[in-house]
Amino acid sequence: MYAIEAVELGKRFGGFWAVKSVTFSIRERCIVVLAGPNGAGKTTTVRMLTTVFKPSKGFARVMGFDVVKEFKEVRKRIAYLPQDYGSPGDITPFEFIIYTLMMRGFSYFDARKEARKWIELLGLEKVAKNTLRVLSGGERRKTLVAATLASNADVVLLDEPTTGLDVEARYMVLKAIKDSTKILGSTVMLTTHMLEEGQLVADYVVFINSGEVVARGEPEELLVTVPYRYRVILEGISKKCLRNRYIDLGEKVITWTRNEEEARQLADVCRPSSFLVRDVTLEDVYLYIVGEKR
Repeated sequence: MYAIEAVELGKRFGGFWAVKSVTFSIRERCIVVLAGPNGAGKTTTVRMLTTVFKPSKGFARVMGFDVVKEFKEVRKRIAYLPQDYGSPGDITPFEFIIYTLMMRGFSYFDARKEARKWIELLGLEKVAKNTLRVLSGGERRKTLVAATLASNADVVLLDEPTTGLDVEARYMVLKAIKDSTKILGSTVMLTTHMLEEGQLVADYVVFINSGEVVARGEPEELLVTVPYRYRVILEGISKKCLRNRYIDLGEKVITWTRNEEEARQLADVCRPSSFLVRDVTLEDVYLYIVGEKR
């Protein structure tokens, strides 16, 4: 049994298909990253998986239960944090997590125990007894992530969980997400348009663009689909010197090479004002597949 399964899943609003066709299968106890630009259909896909939206076509199952026919069973087994979820102001992070867990059936004793653990994991100790109203946006967001991960749900779905967080807080959240699969055995799906984050935690990646899956697989599998090893960023060049596929960013251009020697030859031919070479990442996979093609 898959933790999450979607087959030709689609959602239409009027005459507009926000999600055209999404198919993937996710095993249990792993972290899957649903990646793509804003407007790609990530949030709509998650809302169908969480039974918020009813699919217009196809079907999906969560822990073996159909999201339409067995939506009540699905809801018992998931925890969901929307991107735009607000939190009550006159309650502390500690109280909020306890309240959330008790609503899910935890005893008061167990809820307090879990709240302490996740407050520490998310670095909220110093603000745990302050009301959410006086906390920063990042601290409130970490509180919501903590309450969601602490739920002990079979499947946890996080829509852009690092939105509004500084660098240190983002990495703290990503570590907590990884810990949740180890500590609780949860399957976690998170959406992001920041592929650097996704590469740090993902066991499986689904690339979505314009409402369709354009690639999917384990990070190592996806990286070898790009026929290049290096990303090259050049500035101050004529595009006529480029032979490989590239993305035009105005003053800068991104292209790819198969080896370091090819990168050096590119610099000799194009004579850029600045030149940077690095190993390909998941971001390069995505750019290669769906970026501007020249």
